[in-house]
Amino acid sequence: MRLVAAALLVSSVAWAEGLTLEAAVAKALEQVPAMKAARAQETAANARARESFAPLLPQVSLGLSYSRATANFVGRPGQVPNTIAGAQPLSLDSFDFFTGNVTAQVLVWDFLSTWNRHQAAKAQAEGQAAQTKALEVTTVLNVRTAYFAARAQDDLVLVTQAALDNTKAHLAQIAAFVSAGARPEIDLAQVRLEVANAKLQLVNAKNAAALARARLAQAMGVPGPLTEPLVDGAPRPLSAEDETLEALVPKAVAARPESKQLEAQVRANERSLAAVKGTYWPTLTAQLSGNAQARTLTNVVPNVSGQLALSWPLYQGGLTDAQVAEAEATLAAAQAQVETLTNQVRLDVEQARLDVQAAKEALEVAGEAKAAAAERLRLAEGRYQAGAGSIIELSDAQVAFTQAGAQVAQETFALAAARARLAAAMGE
Repeated sequence: MRLVAAALLVSSVAWAEGLTLEAAVAKALEQVPAMKAARAQETAANARARESFAPLLPQVSLGLSYSRATANFVGRPGQVPNTIAGAQPLSLDSFDFFTGNVTAQVLVWDFLSTWNRHQAAKAQAEGQAAQTKALEVTTVLNVRTAYFAARAQDDLVLVTQAALDNTKAHLAQIAAFVSAGARPEIDLAQVRLEVANAKLQLVNAKNAAALARARLAQAMGVPGPLTEPLVDGAPRPLSAEDETLEALVPKAVAARPESKQLEAQVRANERSLAAVKGTYWPTLTAQLSGNAQARTLTNVVPNVSGQLALSWPLYQGGLTDAQVAEAEATLAAAQAQVETLTNQVRLDVEQARLDVQAAKEALEVAGEAKAAAAERLRLAEGRYQAGAGSIIELSDAQVAFTQAGAQVAQETFALAAARARLAAAMGE
């Protein structure tokens, strides 16, 4: 009896063309809405950093005005000499008046308060960039997991299809035995039931494969359905699989974008605290102004003035003290988050390593079980042909072989997903 074992191989399937994991990841980084939002937020953070530098540069403004008004005058008592304090006769005559001014102002010194605010904004922009990178790592992990889940479901379709083909072969052969009177009719009824069950399993497997592809399309940020074959098999072993936990944790902490984000946040909070403390002291600014006034453009009267201004908020109702306390508490919280992240990274790496090791062992055992099931099916088929075995024995062997093939597909996916999580835990 023919055994369709070649079609049950679930390690990888060679396709002439199809969707690679690398292409799926690249598409996701381009199309996922969360990535687009993160990049926009990063651009906004960089713009805010540039905005914070503007107060350190000279501020130049230009003003021009033109007016036409009547010139009726009345002197206000106490503000003009008594000799001209009377009201003038009313007139509807109007006159032109032109005014132009140019003013340049520069911050001379504010005890680095503005500079520290600028440095805090730069650190926040760096933190936003690290947050974008962290989202990228998460997106890659989601795509890898969805990709290998879809590959596993495709392999399960192959398993169930091969099982159906093999059961149909049993049906044709047993029908011949029954027609010849070598086997009872109950054997034919039994194998027909198995064919129906195999068809149902194939329908369910195809539905699960379609759903897995829909999830992959969602992870990639593209509208489905994905009809291309998935050409990449299980990922290669990672170097981190063979290193000790104590060696991996420092590498993971240094590489994880979350670490860089928190480090940037700590720097930003330190600078913000320094900026707030700078407001305890005065601010010195310099201003140079030039203006010109005229009733006609042929008779312009210019003036120039310079000014140094010292501003010192001596008391603001405890506002600065409260701002300092808030900045100190925010800094302490950020520093505590760094310690929390270190512990979390250690747990992520350890769990991912254990998952990889367990998946590798499970896949090896599943492979052994599949080989044993294939041998059992071969013997059962031989025994049935020789008249020594029953249809139940043959059916059980077929079911065991199908289940073993499905288990290999599932464990292959489990290993691929575990390696993807380990890569993400290492910041890759």
